[in-house]
Amino acid sequence: MKRAPRKSLRVAVGADHGGFPLKAKLIPWLQALGFEVADLGTHSEEACDYPLIAYKVARAVSGGEFDRGVLLCKSGIGIAIAANKVPGIRAGVCADPYDAEHSRLHNDANVLVLGAEKLAAPKAKKIVETWFATDFEGGRHERRVKQISAIESAVRSAEGGGDLPALE
Repeated sequence: MKRAPRKSLRVAVGADHGGFPLKAKLIPWLQALGFEVADLGTHSEEACDYPLIAYKVARAVSGGEFDRGVLLCKSGIGIAIAANKVPGIRAGVCADPYDAEHSRLHNDANVLVLGAEKLAAPKAKKIVETWFATDFEGGRHERRVKQISAIESAVRSAEGGGDLPALE
């Protein structure tokens, strides 16, 4: 279940202006742990639109350019909603290490989302550390992750003019 963080992981990190200060603390820390980190924006506290940052990170993860992603905004909610619109992304907002562990164990989350306004750097680091140190449990959870993928496929098919099928 839990193990030491993979130091060879490629991680895409992004934040809006509300998450920028915490992102600026997390990136060098992640690099010091040995992760290959790409900062996909924003690069200041100047107001910006979080959906664009979420899309950059989610697209990079879903396309295989990066193994996982980390996103930050004030609450984490909006940026998670936007990231989850990208097929193949399972972004979870995690407020504590328990959330982080279970988002990986049960949901195989590939994007960690943090609500920066309510997290001090030490707690955020503990959440990130737990998230990267936890493997997907598989088993009954594998079936559920496959169901999520099936929903994505059904929606994409329906966008071509078909009806949404019932999933069992």
